[in-house]
Amino acid sequence: MMKQFLWLPMAAFLFYSCSGPRFPEHPRLVVFLAVDQLPGELMHRIESEFTGGFKWLLDHGVDFRNAHHEHAYTVTGTGYFSLGSGRYPGPAGVLGNSWYIRTLDKTINCVEDSIAKPVGGKGRAASYRQTHATAIGDWIKDNNSKSSVISIAGKDRAAVFMGGKNADQAIYYNWKGAFITSDYYSESLPDWIVAFNENAGFETYRDSIWDHFAAPEFYAKYGTEDNFQGEVDEFDNEIYSPTLPVSFKKLSLDEINDKIGATPWFDKTVLEFAEKLVIQENLGQDDHVDLLNVGISMSDWIGHNHGPHSHEVLDYFLRLDHYLMKFINKIDNHVGLENVIFVLSSDHGAIPLPEYLQSIGIESGRLDYDIFKNRIKRIKKQLGEEIVYNGGGFYFPNHFTNQQKENALQFIKNELIDLNAFGHIFSREEILDMDEKTSFNRRLKNMIHPQLSPDVILVLREYFTNRFPLGSTHGTPYDYDTHVPLIFSHINTRPVRINRSVATVDIAPTIARLAGAEIPKEVDGNVLPEVLK
Repeated sequence: MMKQFLWLPMAAFLFYSCSGPRFPEHPRLVVFLAVDQLPGELMHRIESEFTGGFKWLLDHGVDFRNAHHEHAYTVTGTGYFSLGSGRYPGPAGVLGNSWYIRTLDKTINCVEDSIAKPVGGKGRAASYRQTHATAIGDWIKDNNSKSSVISIAGKDRAAVFMGGKNADQAIYYNWKGAFITSDYYSESLPDWIVAFNENAGFETYRDSIWDHFAAPEFYAKYGTEDNFQGEVDEFDNEIYSPTLPVSFKKLSLDEINDKIGATPWFDKTVLEFAEKLVIQENLGQDDHVDLLNVGISMSDWIGHNHGPHSHEVLDYFLRLDHYLMKFINKIDNHVGLENVIFVLSSDHGAIPLPEYLQSIGIESGRLDYDIFKNRIKRIKKQLGEEIVYNGGGFYFPNHFTNQQKENALQFIKNELIDLNAFGHIFSREEILDMDEKTSFNRRLKNMIHPQLSPDVILVLREYFTNRFPLGSTHGTPYDYDTHVPLIFSHINTRPVRINRSVATVDIAPTIARLAGAEIPKEVDGNVLPEVLK
């Protein structure tokens, strides 16, 4: 149930009440920018180097420096669900990017829709149909049916979870060169999107080279050397060389349409798509509050490959800073920035490469997945082939008695205890019974559904990863995975830094309050008072 703020410190009240114009009470357009895999630490580390869109958002924004996802399994599906709905994912039944369903004896994707069909090209049909929740866009449309709610993202789960149950459109990439939707939203794509797909032409990047955007001193100051051990080499299979520059010169068209996500060029295209969307769909042109969600997705691919201290990630965010400024200027030209509120956040952070952490004296390592798979086989051999491992946990068959579950838990602990990467092995009931005095306990508890979650949950040690044998990832309750940027920006807002702890579930109710929409009672987040007049 949504908690209410009962008071604010008097000093804060006086500061905010005397600080002049802030956010419009009835904006014409809210633009929610969600960057996939943007650790708060990375944003803070390089923010002084920004000269474009990130700088504009900070210079005109209320910047919450200590914002966290307050759930343990920090992956894209759970992160975007919390951003869009203001709810913790576990109790709402959103358990990951996919999860095992006992009654169906199968794994489902978080936004898959077996009833719907793809529209606009080949690909997976996705929708909000299976999710028992609502999102910001639904609350805005309930308040005013003439409001438009549209999402565009590289990933289907980003577009769907940000858009909500009743979005006018949720557009996502099909990895075959086109942006598509499903007939859950519409029977056909607008003509302008069809034309955009025809002219997107990712093959034109075959002659392009992704090289360093900044001077060498920038990368030396904020990151590791290029070609740091532990990075994934996406573009050269002959000699291990995960370095810039890279190009598509040797790739086929199908390979380019897929691997475009491993470069900054894809999200440049997403923002260009969003610019056209604002114009073509007449967003922000009347007094009905419209919501545009933009999922900037491919920082996740690049981050997985190279880690948050790499040349590639640092370079990507300098380029994104440039692309965002161009996007903001386009919004100004068409809508007028006085009518627009921007919100920036991320679905999760990331762990640095274990090899990097070791180089600075932090104990770190990788779960040897080959050994782990063999242990799973041994567990199933002992406990029965009906045991299912999925999404970081074990599911027991329904016929197991309580004693059988307890015996199975102890056997699993004994089998995995010597694997250095695991820090904790809990039963579902143990987590449900935890108090919420620590962030670790609270985040675990907010990730559990009393019936749908696994019977046994595995939690990695801090600074250890299950990404094997190379690359970085996320998905834990530790701060490097939960800490993300959270900025509300408007052209009339003075820059303010807020250091108190806030949660990403606070974003949705705050947007709703700014848009004049009613906040459902089941929402877990709080309205952020620093954003209000």
